[in-house]
Amino acid sequence: MTRISLTLAVTAALALAGQAHAGPDAIGSDVWFLRDGQAVAAHRTAPGIPGLVRALLAGPTRRERSDGLRTAIPSGTALRELTVAHRVVTVDLGARFTAGRDDASLRARVGQLVRTLRAVPGVVGVRVRIEGGVPVGLFPGYDLRATVREPVPDAHTLALRDVQQLLADLGFMATTGVTGTPGDETSVAVLAFQKWSGLPRTGVLDATTTAAITHATRPQPALRLPGKRVEILLGRQVALAIVGNRVERVFHISSGSYGRTPSGEFRVYRKERMSWSVPFSTWMPFASYFVGGIAFHAYPSVPAYPASHGCVRMMARDAPLMYAFATYGTPVDVVRETLA
Repeated sequence: MTRISLTLAVTAALALAGQAHAGPDAIGSDVWFLRDGQAVAAHRTAPGIPGLVRALLAGPTRRERSDGLRTAIPSGTALRELTVAHRVVTVDLGARFTAGRDDASLRARVGQLVRTLRAVPGVVGVRVRIEGGVPVGLFPGYDLRATVREPVPDAHTLALRDVQQLLADLGFMATTGVTGTPGDETSVAVLAFQKWSGLPRTGVLDATTTAAITHATRPQPALRLPGKRVEILLGRQVALAIVGNRVERVFHISSGSYGRTPSGEFRVYRKERMSWSVPFSTWMPFASYFVGGIAFHAYPSVPAYPASHGCVRMMARDAPLMYAFATYGTPVDVVRETLA
């Protein structure tokens, strides 16, 4: 039996957002369909958020279809349950929602659902369950095990700001880099993404990289360990800042050439904002030492391949962030991965 429970949390959220009601629990908002592969809004007035979701699942009206509107959501998809807590909508749908193998269609149907729910004032995120199970996992461009806060745009319509936002959402750059203008911060984030994804390490946002970004999910750590820690992946040449097995940031690095950065389990034992390297007569800003004389630190040259004498070179913008994250005693796991 279908069970719809709209909690008081959504009522409060709608009131805070100044949402007008056309009747008991009635709201006016947009549901999202497709025209020639592009997202198109269609206004609906429905009895609360469950009504909007049902309107979405019902598809375009006959008149809307004559205007070219279509839906990627399979006909007959059922709404089993809908709840709202902390302004996040959790939708439990029938198994038909996951039918099909076409990546574009899968991504489009999730985009329709997320756009529809995020259009309701006061809603900040969406979670999807199928047949009462745990939140469904990976759709192309989405990790539905986590709360989805924005739909993923189609790759061919992406503006630079959209790409930057996706990179920030995935952990490859800070939100301050989402400016809509090109620059070094975006190029370095693109390079880190290419390293992670096994793409050519150019730092150039070409069509292949853009398409890969739209399909990507947040990186997962190589090891499953508790607490706050850092992983250095020598094959990919990235450093992961991890909290509770969630990758908070992915940093572009250059480790020691010829295997000079040892693999193993270490901890940060010494920190110096300006550290002087006696053997190489150079300053190493924001140095966090984790084994012998090897440290994370800022350096003017951070190529896409291992190039140092053993230390982990970082960009001047990123080194202070790692310095703040990797406090005394923070575990540092250096992994010598084998890439396919």
